[in-house]
Amino acid sequence: MTQQLRSEKKLIVVMLAVGCSLAVALPITYLILTPRLAPPAEPGNISSPTLAQLLNESIDQALANMNPVHSPGLIPEAEANSRVFLREVAEVVARCSKGRLEPNQKYNRLEYHLVRVDGVRYEPIYTGRGCGEESLIFRATFKDGRVANAFTDGRERQYPVDHVRGVVREFGKRVTWSDWTYHRERYFPPPPAQPTQEDVAKQWK
Repeated sequence: MTQQLRSEKKLIVVMLAVGCSLAVALPITYLILTPRLAPPAEPGNISSPTLAQLLNESIDQALANMNPVHSPGLIPEAEANSRVFLREVAEVVARCSKGRLEPNQKYNRLEYHLVRVDGVRYEPIYTGRGCGEESLIFRATFKDGRVANAFTDGRERQYPVDHVRGVVREFGKRVTWSDWTYHRERYFPPPPAQPTQEDVAKQWK
């Protein structure tokens, strides 16, 4: 009887160990395989001139607000310098950070992936929106600082134009502001000069 109890205890211990291993292994396997089995959706190849127009409207609005009056702290040349930056943009792709297996997770962010004409890729730009089954995924190609074309899978045609206008309202702002991180001198005055050691010494006299 004692031997049987020992065997049962060993079996329980083994089962618990296997269960714990699976509890650790399954989530890790899921996290590793999900990006490969279900990567983020890519835009379709249907040209959407109306969407391109809406994206340009968004850019125009962002540029109109890029001045010291609407955005205190910016230099007067900020708008002109932003137009220079836009001529450096080759394309912007809106896509989810995760694939279709986790469309409603709060960490599945809708991002803009910007590529410059010289091939440099900016860090993904968070749009402020999460991804869902109906998120608008698109590719915007640029020419001379304007969106020349936009490509989708056609899903935007299910909604009124004004609805889609609201969905992409932040496009211009997010894209133009992204350059602030890389070329701050284009938009802000230089930081004040640091006091020299001599200046510091004078303060204590």
